[in-house]
Amino acid sequence: MNIRFLETFVWVARLNSFRAAAEKLNVSQATISSRIATLESELQCRLFDRDRNDVAVSAQGSALLQKALNVLQAEQELKNALSEPQDMVGRVRVGIIESIVHTWMGQFLNRISQSFPKLEFELTVESTPNLQGLLQRGSLDVVLQTETILDENVLNATLSPLRLGWACSKDHPLCEQPVTLKDIADHQIVTFTRGSRPHLSVLTLFENANLSYRQIHCVTSLAAIAQFVRAGLGVATVPTRFLEDGQLGGEFRLLDVQDAPPPLNLVASWHREASAGAIGELVQIAEQVSREYAARIHSS
Repeated sequence: MNIRFLETFVWVARLNSFRAAAEKLNVSQATISSRIATLESELQCRLFDRDRNDVAVSAQGSALLQKALNVLQAEQELKNALSEPQDMVGRVRVGIIESIVHTWMGQFLNRISQSFPKLEFELTVESTPNLQGLLQRGSLDVVLQTETILDENVLNATLSPLRLGWACSKDHPLCEQPVTLKDIADHQIVTFTRGSRPHLSVLTLFENANLSYRQIHCVTSLAAIAQFVRAGLGVATVPTRFLEDGQLGGEFRLLDVQDAPPPLNLVASWHREASAGAIGELVQIAEQVSREYAARIHSS
């Protein structure tokens, strides 16, 4: 039995689509169909129930699925045992949120490059909902984002959170006085995507303080948030290190406010069967780099 055919079966079962599995494995849809047909012939059973618009795992396919996952994991563990980490080759597709891009992504990429110089790295920067969708469709191998994915086929690891703070332009009137949450409520507020954890945390801050706010702008990009604040259009929630590292050339000021936004939780998520290979190593690097970054912030 060809192990690659088992891998094909697993991805068709997970994605419920021959086309999506073909995209994931970088082969033609005809190749996927041929592999599944060969596997069904060898096992003398039908692995999928098909109709015009849907593909579902059959009862026999469900019985095979966990065994196939075990075989693929054992194969990966054997490869790891026979090779040094620096010899790992191939392509890893990583999804990442923009807040990480502007904080510890540089250290993360450098560490990967040093540990796995032969590994090809493909990066996608998107919002958390989009990254989760790409992972579950098989278009990404691992995502670094803000929410745990509740799926039995996905593993999650908690990364060290990013500390957030209130920031404004150096010319903003709040820069010249002690600031309270009520002062901020009187100005326009800029935060992350509507429904995101930072956005909901800001709403909760004002609700708990029994304060009404003037206006909240929800922006998907940290770079765009910077443009809002640079134009003097309000006070923003940003990762504090984004300012402390001088990435904005001294244009912003971090406000000293007792009611700071809660830290931004970070989570690494990846498919269960990939944990024994390069993906597992990358997640460990992300955990280490995020811890080191958080430690530098708290010591500064």
